[in-house]
Amino acid sequence: MSALTAGDVLGGKWRIVRPAFGDEPGSEYRVEPLEGGGARRLTLWRTLRAPTSAELGRFEELVRAGERTRNPSFAPVETVGYDPALEALWMVRPWWNGESLPSMLGGLHPVGLDLPYLHSLADQLAQALTAAQAAGLAHGRLRPTRLLVAPGGSKGVRLCILDLGLEVFRRDHAPTWLRAPQVGAAYLAPELRETGPVPPSADVFSFGLIVRDMLATRRDGAWQGRWEHWVERATAAEAGRRFGCLTEAMRMLVPVLRALPDLPPPPPSNYEPMPPPPDAQ
Repeated sequence: MSALTAGDVLGGKWRIVRPAFGDEPGSEYRVEPLEGGGARRLTLWRTLRAPTSAELGRFEELVRAGERTRNPSFAPVETVGYDPALEALWMVRPWWNGESLPSMLGGLHPVGLDLPYLHSLADQLAQALTAAQAAGLAHGRLRPTRLLVAPGGSKGVRLCILDLGLEVFRRDHAPTWLRAPQVGAAYLAPELRETGPVPPSADVFSFGLIVRDMLATRRDGAWQGRWEHWVERATAAEAGRRFGCLTEAMRMLVPVLRALPDLPPPPPSNYEPMPPPPDAQ
């Protein structure tokens, strides 16, 4: 799949502005409509053949499943299509003014992610995935790079979950012609194989690893030994040994988070304390 460049037009409507962060080079772009308007996010998926009209219709139905849950963590889909020159399915969503979860976590001070933010992100993720599963759809290929984070909301941080419905479509309708992502295998549950249905237990496994990533940002050892048992259960190799659902996983996570010390960050290495005033000596 050749890369798009600034100024290229896709689908007769979307002008490429610049590349955006994605799992693979050339898979995500910031675009704008030719007739004017705000920025959007374009995502591409390479195929080995063109989809039929029925397959394209099913693709659109499944990737729009998130917005039908009315959960705010699932961005609405504006349009989908197939480009034969690029040999790729594509989808356009609203632009998200934030960053990926790995980018956010990578820039943190050793004190780690603020506990209220950690709690809020985990809760938003669990609620959104639970809403999707209630509608009959597990994500199946959840990984940190498909989570976008931005400031705002009642808890100070908002979450956007990308690609709900894509893995179910690939497995059920396109296992031979829609390429699986080449990244994120470590977040796949052991019970998942290359083909077959996506069980809800797979999302519990991925949820556990994503929460682990957030907990592990505390690199000064203050949280060590307080959360590992929760992660071990959430990510047990046997699905039957994990939490039964995301609601249970989140309910059991809350007391763990409450037990973590919320200490102030240590001073920087070049910090020099101010000397006491003369009258204090």
